[in-house]
Amino acid sequence: MDTDDPHTDVGPTALSFRAPETRFGAGVSEELPDALDRLGVDRPLVVTDEGVREAGIVDRVVGGLADPVLHDATTEPSTGDFEDLPTDEVDGVVGLGGGSPLDTAKTVAVLLAHGGHPADYIGVDRVPGPVAPLVAVPTTSGTGSQATQTAVLTHEGVKRGASDEALRPDVALVDPTLTEGVPSDLTARSGFDAFVHALESLTARDYGEVPPRAITYQGANPMSRPYSRRALRAVHGSLERAVAEPTPAARRSMSLGAHLAGVAFSNAGLGVVHALASTVGGMTDRPHGECLAVSVEAGLRYNLPVRREAYADLARSLGVGDDAAALVDECARLRDAVGLPGSFRSVGLGPDDAATMVENTLVQERRLPTNPRDVDAEALREVLDDALAEGE
Repeated sequence: MDTDDPHTDVGPTALSFRAPETRFGAGVSEELPDALDRLGVDRPLVVTDEGVREAGIVDRVVGGLADPVLHDATTEPSTGDFEDLPTDEVDGVVGLGGGSPLDTAKTVAVLLAHGGHPADYIGVDRVPGPVAPLVAVPTTSGTGSQATQTAVLTHEGVKRGASDEALRPDVALVDPTLTEGVPSDLTARSGFDAFVHALESLTARDYGEVPPRAITYQGANPMSRPYSRRALRAVHGSLERAVAEPTPAARRSMSLGAHLAGVAFSNAGLGVVHALASTVGGMTDRPHGECLAVSVEAGLRYNLPVRREAYADLARSLGVGDDAAALVDECARLRDAVGLPGSFRSVGLGPDDAATMVENTLVQERRLPTNPRDVDAEALREVLDDALAEGE
């Protein structure tokens, strides 16, 4: 019998569910040579960064490869960062690091296969065919990029996404031991990203209300919701410990939560919190986790009219209260507890920036169709005016 509960109903709308081949656990990064062999890759381009090198992780992970070529990603990659890539005689790509190396690796895999400029692929379904073989090895617990079909790049001052199923890695090797030694501030930023991935994908517009589109951002659905819920519990329960007292158990929980959240949101989609954060990132060049931290309250308040009951249910399930306000308060408490900034003003934005923020948020066609509330310029401006006025 039909009911009105989207968390138990399976409606008539067709679903898709996609995820990379995944190995999770201590030491699975040592399987990289085998994974590349199965993909027919003899000489990979390994995209990493200086911090991963200095931590000794590059030597540890690629030491078993015969002839890798190394390339460092920029901290916040943009479409202008891909000139003079060392791509001669390479036949595959390994992304080794956090979100920036992984997103850079995806972009490189496209350019190896199809050429052109990174800006050619900004948007949805812009990749003309299969890309170069790609293995993702995350060293942080946050972006979930190893599970997703999107590469985030700054383009014309706005963080945008190139989203296409061809960009989803062939193999993800999620080794929690690679996150040991990650600085607390990076653990906080990346972990808060995973937390918001889980929260937004769980409370996204229901899949039966989202028109079909080329990307698998189809709305929260019976396949994605269990991943989102498990990810939310894992990250909420372990992020503070991973920042303050990073035990192996906390690292494992964060690695699993971040990966599950990546699988969830890459099938369900996200919403206005991430859209706002991308806007803030493009305007300030602040790290993505900080941009999410200053955007989360405004985004949740924007959606309150249509998600009040769902937010209250989540507050109860997390044991933080009985109403929607308790969930918003808990997001702010968690943000503050791990030392992230708490307002738009703290990252240099003020009331005069409201119009630009609205404009730059509305162009993000990838995220907004799955936001539970239609994103209207006037309504969003009202929420942002209130948020930007705080502290005056």
